[in-house]
Amino acid sequence: MSTKGTIRHQSKEGEQPGWSLYTEIFETDDVLYLELEGIQADITMIGNMEHAPGTVLLRLPVATAKQLGMVPPDWERDR
Repeated sequence: MSTKGTIRHQSKEGEQPGWSLYTEIFETDDVLYLELEGIQADITMIGNMEHAPGTVLLRLPVATAKQLGMVPPDWERDR
């Protein structure tokens, strides 16, 4: 059973990366997740993540996602 509440997504097509913008249903913080698949990135991180090679997962405050235009300014998280 998935705990993701998908807001928007795009499947990877050919050379174009795929991405998914979602919430974690049981997450209590006011954050969104942006997962990018098939991109090049320079990242410094501690620990391991269990995702496909070339996958980046960002945990963004909702306010930042709104500033970036990822969700409308009046978007509210389903609780």
